[in-house]
Amino acid sequence: MARGFTRYLTAFTAQASASIGADADSTGTTTDFDTSASGNLDGCEQAEIEIDVTVAPTTATQCKVYLEALQHDGVGYIAQKSLGVIPITTTADKYKLNANINTEKGKIILHAIGFSFTASASMKGYYPSDT
Repeated sequence: MARGFTRYLTAFTAQASASIGADADSTGTTTDFDTSASGNLDGCEQAEIEIDVTVAPTTATQCKVYLEALQHDGVGYIAQKSLGVIPITTTADKYKLNANINTEKGKIILHAIGFSFTASASMKGYYPSDT
């Protein structure tokens, strides 16, 4: 195998911008991810999740990122699984989390810890490649 490379897919909006109350989940419109062939994460098991904070909290806080897997019957979602926690400063900025996506389909949820802020999230799948 030649020197390893990483291939990236096109980013998509996974969570529309919304105000997230203190200790609450975002109510922004979500777009499900799909790791199946020709899905928006097209076979990727890893993704960069970018949190775009447009209205910063008044006090530095954290954003917990959850994954909710789609049930096998496609009717609802399984209980949330934490993907990670991102520190959020008092300045509007973008923050990145690399996550293992170990389910075929689902969505991500943003959760403000302690203080409110406004944010959206995008996902960009990636995979190792030898060319």
